[in-house]
Amino acid sequence: MRSFMYFIITAAMLAAYLSSPDVHLLPGAVRFLPDFVSALALVYIIFAGTLQKFRYINVKYWLIFAALALAILCGPVVNQEAVGPIMNGMRYYLRAIPLFFLPAVVNFSERDLRNYLKVILGFSLLQAPVAVYQRFAAESIGIKSGDWVIGTLMSSGILSIFLIAVICVMAGLMLRGQMSRLWFGVCFVLLMIPMSINETKMTIFVLPVTLLLTFLVAAPRGRKLLVTIQALCFLVIAGVIFVPIYDYYNKDVPGQFSVEDFLSNGGEFAKYMDRKAKVGTEEEAGRMDSLRAPFIALSRDPIKLVFGLGLGNASKSSLGEQFTGRYKPLYWNFVLELSLTAFLFELGLLGTSLVFVMLWMFLRDAVFVAKHDKGLLGAIALGYIGAWATITIGLVYLAIHAFEAISFTFFFFSGVVATRREQLAMSRAKVNRPLPVGLVPMKPKAR
Repeated sequence: MRSFMYFIITAAMLAAYLSSPDVHLLPGAVRFLPDFVSALALVYIIFAGTLQKFRYINVKYWLIFAALALAILCGPVVNQEAVGPIMNGMRYYLRAIPLFFLPAVVNFSERDLRNYLKVILGFSLLQAPVAVYQRFAAESIGIKSGDWVIGTLMSSGILSIFLIAVICVMAGLMLRGQMSRLWFGVCFVLLMIPMSINETKMTIFVLPVTLLLTFLVAAPRGRKLLVTIQALCFLVIAGVIFVPIYDYYNKDVPGQFSVEDFLSNGGEFAKYMDRKAKVGTEEEAGRMDSLRAPFIALSRDPIKLVFGLGLGNASKSSLGEQFTGRYKPLYWNFVLELSLTAFLFELGLLGTSLVFVMLWMFLRDAVFVAKHDKGLLGAIALGYIGAWATITIGLVYLAIHAFEAISFTFFFFSGVVATRREQLAMSRAKVNRPLPVGLVPMKPKAR
């Protein structure tokens, strides 16, 4: 399974891209490869975990996943949903979850984890030349929009979210001495290139917040100012790369604007966020449109508001009409924009709340491991805190749950951190365990 993990990472990073109609280096069916490898991992987890009694899975995770399963089940039952949309919804919502349990049943060594990080970094650096090629290819046929710069992750916004999360993990490794400052600086500059030419505006907000968070959490007492200055230096480098490139590509494009105009013109920002898209149309929705839509649409029926419309019941499927949700014609233009909107429509308030409880559990475990583990796992947990913030912000900006490159790596390293948290707790319990009643420690004999 340690070697199979390389295949899982590769499938998550490349399968959809290499099998896409534009590239078509592999058959279209290859896009289901991540689902297949997740199913294989699940089979292994069931057998190996049963033998080991899942000793490194804390009971809180059994409770939250059981509650999520119950909430997910209620939606289809309440709405009498067809099987096809349920299967389509399960594919996007559940396929990454087995990877959370994998580190608890497979004894991944620090060397294994270091190698996985190197592979992920390699795929991340690959995005730079692929993105540059895509930008020039789009320009050559008259396409001015950076939305076509998707790397191998199939979405410009997803590409930026993923790379920001990678930068946060690199920062955690660098701040704990697991990565050289020079190599971090080189990789930082290279990873800024795809984010600068794909015109994802959220980079302006998300990168400073999450990178500063990572540096501040890592800063020892009495050195927070010095570490903050260090983080600001990297952000200045990011700005020197991002702003001129972004402005250059948008200066002659109708309807686009520079970074300075976007930040200073509140009207442009409001227009970008709120486009007044209507239900039942194919109008492109703004982020505020998508956040309002589920509350307006479902508030008339309290049961649907609580339990949602059912897994996949407001979504489109490339598998055919029998897998497309009943409510897709009404709400798809909102669901495709944000993960949070998809959760609210299809899981309801109950399911969405449980998702955020689960994310809070992940964060608490990461903070504990970052504090108590001084090795590689502690460095990973530190970087994970910044990546966690990036992913959580991404839930209210993009439909990130539909992209396996993010969901697979996020759940795997969430499992790594949660497993390490349980191991540390068990080792501390053994050290602090009291002696049985009636026994006292023996005094050393006098010589």
